[in-house]
Amino acid sequence: MQKKVTLLFAVLLVIAALCAPAACAAKDLPEWAFDSLKEQDNARAEGTQVRAMSVNVLVHIKSWGGLPVRGRDQMLEEFTRHYAPDVIALQEMCSDWYKYFPQRVEDTYALVHDKSIKTNLMFNKQERTLIEGGVFEYSQKDGSGCRACAWGVFEIKESGKRFAATSTHFDLGTEEKKVQYRATQIRELADKIDELSEKYGCPVIAMGDYNVLIDEDHGAGSNYSDLVAVTGTKDALLDFDVERAFDEQYVAEHADNLWDHILVKGNITPLKFFIVTQPFFDCGDDEMTDHYPHICDFALG
Repeated sequence: MQKKVTLLFAVLLVIAALCAPAACAAKDLPEWAFDSLKEQDNARAEGTQVRAMSVNVLVHIKSWGGLPVRGRDQMLEEFTRHYAPDVIALQEMCSDWYKYFPQRVEDTYALVHDKSIKTNLMFNKQERTLIEGGVFEYSQKDGSGCRACAWGVFEIKESGKRFAATSTHFDLGTEEKKVQYRATQIRELADKIDELSEKYGCPVIAMGDYNVLIDEDHGAGSNYSDLVAVTGTKDALLDFDVERAFDEQYVAEHADNLWDHILVKGNITPLKFFIVTQPFFDCGDDEMTDHYPHICDFALG
């Protein structure tokens, strides 16, 4: 009996030894894989008090074309550390994203909510304080688990100034039902923006994958004009004299992919706007996501 126990223990040790490297490996990609990322302009505009980033990270669902999260979680970590946003709007955060990504950046960032909902916000916990935050699902939506709004009110530790942010992911589609869903989602988002603005007397940065195109002639059942009108917001890129830190010709040629927007309400001034198309995009199976992350520097009034 003793020999059997000893043998079993030895087998378990071998299995543990074989599994340990895979379980403990923090990074899979070599450092040189991020050389082009580190060369990108990440300088903050003069006078920046808040840098906000919105990124749809592409859920790992095969029918959606989603890729495995492992590897992409490291890309998102490196990307996040390079641009160092103060608040991040995340969409399509499936269970694997929650499992792997937050722990990579937990020295600096924290999630606003811990619910199993694919829409969330992250913030720099070292320099920002979360005053209040949460998430709600829209009353009309499809069954993907993405159609929600995460929100938070933050205070800058150094100055005491406050701002609010939202992250959202609307329905997509030209069907009458989907257009109606988006109309409802716009109204409910507008209510949350107004509530945050009135309750805290601070500006609101509303980010996310709205699944609406600025050019409504693309025939995507787009509600962009309704979005800005009903929410009473302004587009951080289009409605301000903002520095454009991206290849404008490239972005113009891919305008039918620009479903994401950063909108603002209140006493806030956009200073510099990034639409990041490289190095992890348009490169097949190696891409971090299928969306162009949007980043904007702001001055608070």
